[in-house]
Amino acid sequence: MAASLKRSAQDTSRVDAQAKKSIQDVSAKKLDRFLKWCTDHDLSMSSKVSIRWGSCVKAQYGMVALQNITEGEVLFSVPRSLLLSPQTSSIAHLLQQGQQELESRSGWVALLVALLYEYNNPSSLWRPYLDLVPDFSQLDLPMFWSREEHSNLLKGTGITEAVDRDLQFMEKEFNHIALPFMCKHHNVFGSSCQSFDLYKKMVAFVMAYSFTEPISKNSRVDQNHSRTEEKSHLEDVDPEDLENTPPMMVPMADILNHVARNNARLTFDTDALRMISVCDIKEGEEVFNTYGELANWHLLHMYGFAECFPNNHYDTVDIPMTVVQKVAEENGDAPQLTAAKLVYLQEHDLLSTEGACVLGMEGVLTDDDMLAIVKVLAMSEEEFAEHAEKEGWSDADSSTSEDSSLTYDKISQLPDKWKQIMKRCAIHCLSQLGGDDLDVVSMATQPSNLTSRQRYSLYVRYGQKQLLNKLIEACS
Repeated sequence: MAASLKRSAQDTSRVDAQAKKSIQDVSAKKLDRFLKWCTDHDLSMSSKVSIRWGSCVKAQYGMVALQNITEGEVLFSVPRSLLLSPQTSSIAHLLQQGQQELESRSGWVALLVALLYEYNNPSSLWRPYLDLVPDFSQLDLPMFWSREEHSNLLKGTGITEAVDRDLQFMEKEFNHIALPFMCKHHNVFGSSCQSFDLYKKMVAFVMAYSFTEPISKNSRVDQNHSRTEEKSHLEDVDPEDLENTPPMMVPMADILNHVARNNARLTFDTDALRMISVCDIKEGEEVFNTYGELANWHLLHMYGFAECFPNNHYDTVDIPMTVVQKVAEENGDAPQLTAAKLVYLQEHDLLSTEGACVLGMEGVLTDDDMLAIVKVLAMSEEEFAEHAEKEGWSDADSSTSEDSSLTYDKISQLPDKWKQIMKRCAIHCLSQLGGDDLDVVSMATQPSNLTSRQRYSLYVRYGQKQLLNKLIEACS
């Protein structure tokens, strides 16, 4: 009897195939409606590119070159009327009236409220776009992972701490800003809009898909970045001359996937936003935008993926100042001397509980801070007293009078005491990272049974371990 209830392998395979075909049919229809919507609203796309989904692109959707493309070609142009922002949404007047009520530290609440309304509005102008993205099942950011997964996969990477801050912050903004505003206008926002679970998904949508436009105080700027970068990376522009606008949603542009070595970039023009090729792209190649100069742990935190080492030449690992302080306390100095050094570093804004020294692919990126810290920590009692009295570097100290950049090659030439402090910091961070020695084997074999969460976490851990080992080797 029990055996008769079991599906045969052939039956199971047939059901799986039918389910897959059904998903493919739905995806194809959604994409067709979106592309027609783009055409109807003057979003122009070059005949040399096409939107594809499935195995032919890096993620669920992506853009592929149908012909050879030369550097500088416009791949598509998005009119500003199609951007989805608080200013363009169908409740723009309401959001404008409540501008002061919606002010927030993140600057995202107005957009999130607009998205909640448009997402729950069947007749929204952006319906075909919102039906295509977000596919919340594809928004696999660590904020949706279990505590066990964080402990097993992300320990020591810095992602769990960032997610905890995110969740605490978004819940506070929802309960104290977004929800009161929507309740006040309950005739506009139904109960489906007033869900923290949906709000959380919208935050993930903004994190993974939105763009910010840096505006020059003096003139228009072409921006060599996209999405919600943690930093602005502008060419030939003084960062002090820029003002960042709140995030906005840009249909079509957010379909492109990211690699560190991108072949396209988004420009912000007066009438439209345009995706431009930054190098030649061959027929059949995927078109990649850049989300910014982001380390793997930032990519996984904000976008739900990471690049395989060493493809991401922007990869970094943090050495938290809490680790530096712990190493200082184990440095062998008298407790009173150690305490004085730590106070000195804190007073000079070199040591804070939330700060970190950052290692990159070529060396220490926060080189000035690292040099100042290790020099103080390595001082004898007499040297420290003299240094503190002079309130700075000794004029006779030739070790800091030249180029202070800390490439791994230059680190090997530092005084032994300095190197030993940095080495102990790296060893401590290495011991805190999750995973085990099998990470090396997994990176080499890329076993097919890894889930996407396991694979991307592996990329983050392995890259950070490689950078820490580079520092340990340079200090040995």
